[in-house]
Amino acid sequence: MVEINKKNQKLEDAVYVSWEESEREWGTRPDGFSLHITEENYEAFKKNYWIGMPSEVPDEYSRPAGSPTKVKISGDLYNKIKKTENGLRFHDERSLVRDNKLVFIGRRSGWVPTNENEN
Repeated sequence: MVEINKKNQKLEDAVYVSWEESEREWGTRPDGFSLHITEENYEAFKKNYWIGMPSEVPDEYSRPAGSPTKVKISGDLYNKIKKTENGLRFHDERSLVRDNKLVFIGRRSGWVPTNENEN
């Protein structure tokens, strides 16, 4: 079944991953999210990220938080991600959600707005 968003755009399947930043002596905080076409793309994205990190733990770094979650995304966002090697990082989802370019179809894990998991 093809899903259509509120703007009559076809929605494509994607994988959403929440990220957090860890800073020595300050703790952790939300650090955006990444979108991937498949979970395999996410695993490759994560592997490449860690390969680029120093061998010693830096004072500040980002890491995935929670588990990958299936989402629906607009065709233009899908094409933008498809042009990358394994996915894209974003720092604020509000405009994508507001513009119906990112639609959550299940529960998320990781950093989630406090009112989202109510019910």
